[in-house]
Amino acid sequence: MKRFKLTVLVEDSLSASGKARGLEAKHGLSVLVEMTNPEFSILMDTGQSSDTLFRNMEILGLRLEKVDVIFLSHGHYDHTGGLPGILRKMSKSIPIVAHPAAFNPKFKLTPGLRYIGLPSKPQELESLGGILLLAKNPVTITKGVTTTGYIERITTYERPEGFWTVENEEFLEETVPDDQALILNLGNEGLVVVSGCAHAGIINTVKHAQKLTGVKKVHAVVGGFHLVGSEEGRVKATIDDLTEINPSFIYPCHCTGLKPIQGLVETFRERCKQLGTGDTIWV
Repeated sequence: MKRFKLTVLVEDSLSASGKARGLEAKHGLSVLVEMTNPEFSILMDTGQSSDTLFRNMEILGLRLEKVDVIFLSHGHYDHTGGLPGILRKMSKSIPIVAHPAAFNPKFKLTPGLRYIGLPSKPQELESLGGILLLAKNPVTITKGVTTTGYIERITTYERPEGFWTVENEEFLEETVPDDQALILNLGNEGLVVVSGCAHAGIINTVKHAQKLTGVKKVHAVVGGFHLVGSEEGRVKATIDDLTEINPSFIYPCHCTGLKPIQGLVETFRERCKQLGTGDTIWV
């Protein structure tokens, strides 16, 4: 029996079914994780616009009020921009699980200096009914579901680049310490690792999940792998290490990049499928 249903609410592209149903794609990511036994729902990331999220949820027949917890994979706008609008629409207080560094100042320099962080301060989110649970270590959300917390950086080739912050009144390059993922433990079937952007590196993320749970078998790796624009050496090393990990399924999307996704499909064939807005996975 499949225990979890994952629905891609917002992503950069449209699935065939999403296009047919009139869904809207937008740069960013939001995934609804629904647990069937017992019933429990986690909204992982919110995309950059609550309007897009609401439109797609309505078409898909999904109710925002059924969401029990919001989990933020990191503090970039394309994963958190919909948060204030969501809280305004909800008629209940709701836990928001994130790394405390998600609220750090976040900038990029392409094409010039621009802010890419959370659109809201903690105080605003709390005033709207958000109950902030900010932790560096893993957080158990429900039985069989936990966050990774801070992800150890152990590979030699996975390193965040191009991100900047301000610490102690100094403008510094940022390693995106708030980047984390969601782990669904399927028992004998292994782990499902759901990443937002994998700024810590998708291999680091999966290996951290294995170490944290003590489970070696990986059923699926889902989400953004942040390989877009990466040099061929990094893409090849990632695919080689994923081959060694040997997940049953791979579902890349968002910031993975078209060329790296093509390489993943060529390597894993029917075990790999690119996700788009409106896609659903049962695990």
